[in-house]
Amino acid sequence: MIRLESSDGRLFAVDQESAYMSSLLKNIDQDLGTDINPILLHNVTGTILARVIEYCVHHRDDLRLDKDVEDLLQDDNQVEAWDRQFMNVDDSTMLQILYAADYLGVEPLVDLGCMFIACIIRDMPVDEIRLRYGVVEDFTDAQRQQMQLEADLLK
Repeated sequence: MIRLESSDGRLFAVDQESAYMSSLLKNIDQDLGTDINPILLHNVTGTILARVIEYCVHHRDDLRLDKDVEDLLQDDNQVEAWDRQFMNVDDSTMLQILYAADYLGVEPLVDLGCMFIACIIRDMPVDEIRLRYGVVEDFTDAQRQQMQLEADLLK
């Protein structure tokens, strides 16, 4: 068992196989052993860490198949029903799960999160994406004109 402590002090015990889905936890365990008990994860809250652990426990026996994300976007049947339900959360939670998965190095969860966000924003106008995710447009008029020229050249 590998013990983890979240940024808000919650403690978790995770079996090694599930924990090793995280390249960060695998490297810490292999380099330092389980003497570091618990492993402090300052960038992940307990609520989000519990979700990431849930994902890792569910998928610990999966073979990593390198499917093209574009293929997955085109065929919703390739995404497990469990994964669809797991990612059925509000935007803030989804982004926190994605940040935690990236920090912990849980590549399949990063891929899943990115795919879901891509599906959400695929047909959205740019202004709506900016509003939904709090992206501030801070380009000058000259920069905007230059980008438009470059976009026109690509057509």
